Amino acid sequence: MSFYPRSLLRLVLLGNLLMMLPLLAAIIYAEITVERISEQSELMAGEANRAGQLSWELPEDLRHMERILRQYVVLHDASLFEDYAAARKEWRRRSAAFADIPLTSSLGAKINDLLTLEDVAYNKLGSNGEGLAELQMTVTTVLERSIAMADEAARIVDAERASFRTRAAELRERLMVGIAAALTTALVLMLLGRRLMARLLSRVESAVQGLGEGQLDRKIALRGPDDLKRIGERLEWLRCRLRELEEQRTRVLRHVSHELKTPLAALREGSSLLSDQVAGALTAQQSRIVGIMHGNALRLQTLIDGLLRLQTAEHALERFERLQLRFDDAIQQVLATQQLAVRDKRLRIMGTLAPLTVTGGREEITTIVSNLVTNAIKYSPAEGIISLSLTRDGDQAVFDVIDQGPGIPVEDQAKIFEPFFRARGTETSVAGTGLGLAIASEFVHAHHGFLALIESPSGAHFQVRLPLSREQS
Repeated sequence: MSFYPRSLLRLVLLGNLLMMLPLLAAIIYAEITVERISEQSELMAGEANRAGQLSWELPEDLRHMERILRQYVVLHDASLFEDYAAARKEWRRRSAAFADIPLTSSLGAKINDLLTLEDVAYNKLGSNGEGLAELQMTVTTVLERSIAMADEAARIVDAERASFRTRAAELRERLMVGIAAALTTALVLMLLGRRLMARLLSRVESAVQGLGEGQLDRKIALRGPDDLKRIGERLEWLRCRLRELEEQRTRVLRHVSHELKTPLAALREGSSLLSDQVAGALTAQQSRIVGIMHGNALRLQTLIDGLLRLQTAEHALERFERLQLRFDDAIQQVLATQQLAVRDKRLRIMGTLAPLTVTGGREEITTIVSNLVTNAIKYSPAEGIISLSLTRDGDQAVFDVIDQGPGIPVEDQAKIFEPFFRARGTETSVAGTGLGLAIASEFVHAHHGFLALIESPSGAHFQVRLPLSREQS
């Protein structure tokens, strides 16, 4: 069961949507938080203003009531009782409103006490002013307590403002934490999406690179959206087609090489008989023509043998027998077979060979060393020096071959391991088929090693790295 969308585009859109969800949640949370702070601020400001206004108006009402009572003492005007009753009604209405404010609801009991105290004294006031003195004293007492209550209300408002600032700061902190969490989540989702896309595309890149490197035995099956799977199916078809073509090429090359060997052997044998004058004496010009025929026959034989060996090298991983071999002994054996060529050019072989053991095919390891050493001998000038060294680097055996020849031009270095390629300036000066390095490279890769051309101030420097055997590593 696949959890991928049907297309790569949908996968990208889904990833962008998932990345946007935390940011959208943060925006909504921020909007709700800001709206809540705004509502609380507006409500508190309204209650504070209302409480402040009433806490100022209540003492004023009581002072007005007190003035009316003092006027009655002087004027004895019964109509002043009506003015007192009206002022008293307004004072009680404002007191009730003050008690109903949520911000000052804690003062409700004190307000009720003041109302009850004034109500008891007012009920004792007769139509002729009986109980006036007690009412005056009561109003004065209520006024004093009202002023004290106004101060207490102011302290409550200040405390509420401080509390609101604290709550607002906490909400801001939570908002910042939420935004930071949303950004972090979005970043993590973006990185995960990028990693997923990179992994999907890297599979395509790996498959294409494998085809380019000739790795045709590994089946290509891409996982992911449907369009990516279809690309994998087309690449798998291409792999199968390339494998068929490679098998056809190998089969044709093998047949042609074997078919050429028989007439070539007859041509060599005939040119040898003519050269030995078995069929009769030859003139100087005829001898020269026979020599050209014989030399080209030998060159063609070398080319055919090289093609067959290259074919063997391309499938070496499946065929060679894995043995425990002394790498240094293989190098010494190759040097022994090349003594005549070294003596003819008066070359000096220098270097040290560490006793290292590798796992591989005896013929294949010998071919690697032989091709590199032969190249160094061919391109070295007379009386030149060839440096050979075999050292250990971790779990690898490192074999370096350095000559004092013309070297390899920079523009040719990328193609030096391709079959039949020869560096510029060497096509006519040095005999060869251009297969030696290609064969050596195939054998090295079959042994899970690495063959490289190392930058050198003069001459050519080739380096082979092969894994050491388990016993030595």
